[in-house]
Amino acid sequence: MHKNEDSPRLLILGSMDEFCLLVKRARERGCQAIVADGYADGPARAFADESYVVDIRDRDAMVRLCREQRIDLLVASFSDILFESGCLAAHDTGLPATCSLNALDRLRDKDLMKRMFDELGIPHSSSKTVSTNGTAIDLEGLRFPCVVKPLNGYGSYDICVAENSEDACAFMRHMENQGYDQALVEEYDAGHEFNMMCWVANGQAHILSIADREKTWRGSGEVPHVSRIVYPSCFSSEVIDEASRHAQSIADHLGLVNSPLCIQFFWSPGESVRVCEAAGRIFGYEHELLEYASGLAVEDLLLDLALGEDTGLRLKGHDPLAFPTCCCGVYFHTRGGAPVNLKDAPQAFDAAGAREWICYYGEHDVMSEGKGGKPYVARAYLQAPSRDLLDEATREVFASFSVRDAEERELILPNELPS
Repeated sequence: MHKNEDSPRLLILGSMDEFCLLVKRARERGCQAIVADGYADGPARAFADESYVVDIRDRDAMVRLCREQRIDLLVASFSDILFESGCLAAHDTGLPATCSLNALDRLRDKDLMKRMFDELGIPHSSSKTVSTNGTAIDLEGLRFPCVVKPLNGYGSYDICVAENSEDACAFMRHMENQGYDQALVEEYDAGHEFNMMCWVANGQAHILSIADREKTWRGSGEVPHVSRIVYPSCFSSEVIDEASRHAQSIADHLGLVNSPLCIQFFWSPGESVRVCEAAGRIFGYEHELLEYASGLAVEDLLLDLALGEDTGLRLKGHDPLAFPTCCCGVYFHTRGGAPVNLKDAPQAFDAAGAREWICYYGEHDVMSEGKGGKPYVARAYLQAPSRDLLDEATREVFASFSVRDAEERELILPNELPS
């Protein structure tokens, strides 16, 4: 579409690969697409009309950027920190925001979130918020094993599974050394885990998708890592009614009218849905799978919302229980080290007919594990007509993807399909 100086100036927070399509579609719809985050080499910058390097966690810097660049609209999704920074910037500068500051508090503070679940009668794992210099007495009443994580952390970093209160306290000391003041200690839920994408349109929470969030166990004390996320879930019909009610309750409680809403929850046969977390944004590094499996593009919904269009119109006819195909994202995590033959690794994806794939490291990059490193060594999106064929392709990729160091030690953490 032709753009001129009167075209809306749309700020997109995020410049990594998952934002490329959003930037392209924003320009196609006549927006001046402006990209900003702290990654100077973000690939989405190449497709933007303008781009800026800024620490999005710096609230004053975000206000200056919005005002100096005459921003009209703002899109912030795909991660908690982007959503939070975008929401604050919108409120600070008078731009349209997807939720109130009160709702933002409940979507970002895990303690406030748990209180909200209690108020709404939504089941969740028992937990306690304690100081990182707390003692075993502070954890009395919890059943171990427990997950220990920062109260206001993000990105699944600095988390462990503690088998007893002594292990929990030891990890809390570690968190204190990392600069965290408070920890959330939560009973570990061994049920099936799900990612549910919702979209609130005109106050009604619509289910976009329910996906199986599959993990591989790493051993005692380690948090299982996400190895595969599958669209649609093989349990969608069993959980959708209860999960939908919880989504609507959360949307109503927070006053969400037009907004993304994503929920992680657990479920076991014969038991209730237990909600883990809710977020006011779309899941990153997997939202593409929704479009592959169903044809519905999250980018279009985000742009509809930013441009003030009725997102409910795009949702008509969308059925989360009737996707025409199956898709999954497979994710490869690292032990850390220096790869020597990464250039050969993508052959595993090509052999399995991957829809798309990306390696986050170059041939001579040093791999790093945990916070500060790249999200994964690599990820790939697979697509198949059925779940059985998708499983078959996944097994092939899990078995063949390999990155070794100079001593021929495997640097990739093992992935496996659940029973």
